[in-house]
Amino acid sequence: MVSNSSEVRVRFAPSPTGYLHVGGARTVLFNWLYAKNKGGKLILRIEDTDQERSTREHEQMQIDDIKWLGFDYAEGPDVGGPHAPYRQSERLHIYAKYAKELIDTNRAYSCFCTDEELTMKREAAMKNGTIPQYDGKCAKLSKDEVAKRLASGEKATVRFRAPVRDYTLHDEVRGDVTFQANMVGDFIVLRQDGMPVYNFCCVVDDHLMNITHVLRAEEHLSNTVRQMMLYETFGWQLPVFAHCSLILGADRSKLSKRHGATSVHQYAEEGFLRDALINFLVLLGWSSPEHQEIMTREQMIAQFTLDRLNKAPSVFDQVKLRWMNGEYIKAAPIADITAKAIPFMKKAGLPIEGKDPKWVEQAFDTIRGHLGPLEE
Repeated sequence: MVSNSSEVRVRFAPSPTGYLHVGGARTVLFNWLYAKNKGGKLILRIEDTDQERSTREHEQMQIDDIKWLGFDYAEGPDVGGPHAPYRQSERLHIYAKYAKELIDTNRAYSCFCTDEELTMKREAAMKNGTIPQYDGKCAKLSKDEVAKRLASGEKATVRFRAPVRDYTLHDEVRGDVTFQANMVGDFIVLRQDGMPVYNFCCVVDDHLMNITHVLRAEEHLSNTVRQMMLYETFGWQLPVFAHCSLILGADRSKLSKRHGATSVHQYAEEGFLRDALINFLVLLGWSSPEHQEIMTREQMIAQFTLDRLNKAPSVFDQVKLRWMNGEYIKAAPIADITAKAIPFMKKAGLPIEGKDPKWVEQAFDTIRGHLGPLEE
């Protein structure tokens, strides 16, 4: 079952733990393009339940990166909207309400097992070559016993009773994906401190914010079965899912800092033009039906459809990015691109102070055809 909403609503939901990663930039790009193509809306939601790593400073850094890329969103923490608040840390009362609903309908229960106990059980399962799953120790506790233990000050998580059956997802990129029964055991939805886990708050928020399409990285595919269980239990419509291909480094391992810059901020600092970076990112896991390499935003919006998303992993080719940035530098109006280059000239100590602006433009024009990023 998928949403029958007439308006396409997609979301980008980053964790504010640093600058925007290029993988996240591609995710927000795909969501933005799809919303624009369908006349829909992009919603920005901040998933900041990891209180140790999440900060408002990091949130602002990511918002600044999104705005530098030129992606506008209809709702979010800094612009408001009808489904506020848009920070998960400010929505704890909402998650508590739905967790209570699960307990009241016997679809979830209080679990008093300690982290130490669970770690020991997990290690024992792995040693025996079995899938680590919760053994259901607290699943049959009576309501009276649970109430007594909670009243005495014992801390408990809320654990969802996972149905034991196959689930099949129709994914717009991967086709039908079947998750076999017993892949997951009873899983936690609320931690002892009241913080929700990702799969729970994600489902609650996507439903309440009327999200119709979820475009996200392939690494989230394994989470989807838990989310499908929750949608089914609450009787909510499942959004359309599209799990986009992984981004790999040149050595075909997962993209990391050892492959070079990995954040949007770093590329901006090095003098990569935003439209060149966007053009490069859109071709990581998507292809133009017109077989275009160099594309304007308008062309991307007009051509962007989910059926052009690729299953195969994409390689983040630094050489190609430098080439593409060079093409944008060569094609830019000389006055505009010189204005962008001047801060880099000054940083490098080039003697341009007091020079005639036209002379600086002519000098830059003689070498811009040989550049990758502007810092060169």
